[in-house]
Amino acid sequence: MAWFARKRKDEIDEALPEKPSMLAPHVGVVSLGAYETLAAEVGFYPLQLFKEQLMRFLAEEKIPNYDYGQVDKYMTHMAEKEGKIWIWRPLRAKDGKLGSENLMGHTKKNEPDWRGHGSFYNGYPGYSQYDKFVPPHILRLVKKISERFPKLAFFVSDYAVPNPDPFIMMMTEGIDPIVFGVWDEPTFEEKEAEE
Repeated sequence: MAWFARKRKDEIDEALPEKPSMLAPHVGVVSLGAYETLAAEVGFYPLQLFKEQLMRFLAEEKIPNYDYGQVDKYMTHMAEKEGKIWIWRPLRAKDGKLGSENLMGHTKKNEPDWRGHGSFYNGYPGYSQYDKFVPPHILRLVKKISERFPKLAFFVSDYAVPNPDPFIMMMTEGIDPIVFGVWDEPTFEEKEAEE
């Protein structure tokens, strides 16, 4: 009976995270455009305004959001099956500095010398820039997002096996990571999330 229960848990863990949701804006009755204008006139640009602009942009562009906790659970399970850990690698060289300052708070431990699942530390070679192909549809999304929000950094999940089927996420100081894509290696097909 215990074997059956264990097998069922493994089957569940191997399923991709649930179908991604669309992020919803938070500002209700206030027109965001009017607020942006007024805030700019007084030189006020709070983090909450940045978050709202980002949420609206992602909703308008229909860019999905995978639940970070589910992605972490899935990646941890897949890596542990191979006796590995998974990490976030910066997509671009400029993304590395931001990751080392901000990503550690979203791992299972928040110690600067901890190197476990979902971690990133810019000072170690193993956490270097992502060095594999990224599908064109993902690069187009990165281009579109970074043109509108240049302070966002992008990271790709990775672990030491051939074709690990990576996720991509964006983040910046003060916002939680937003996982917005996953693909099948080496075919670059978009992976289907669980319904």
